[in-house]
Amino acid sequence: MKRLAPIFALLLAGCAVPTTGVTPLSDGLYKVAHQGSGAWVTTDSLKVEATKEADAYCSKDSKKVRVLDVKQIPARPFGGWPEAEVLFKCE
Repeated sequence: MKRLAPIFALLLAGCAVPTTGVTPLSDGLYKVAHQGSGAWVTTDSLKVEATKEADAYCSKDSKKVRVLDVKQIPARPFGGWPEAEVLFKCE
């Protein structure tokens, strides 16, 4: 069983969604991006997770998120995983 632990850890890591976290830009704009770790991850699911993160960021200051733009990039052949980027303001 101990031999299987590293395999399970790798499988779980394959499901993780790397994120940039919320990045402040200028004029009260923020950006958050999520990237899938495999071609099977949909850009819609990444967009939902990025939007949730943006909402949580604004909610901590009792503000609402206003999504200004969403950029979705599907998986690309030869090493490009799917991505979603959300540009937002807290109001």
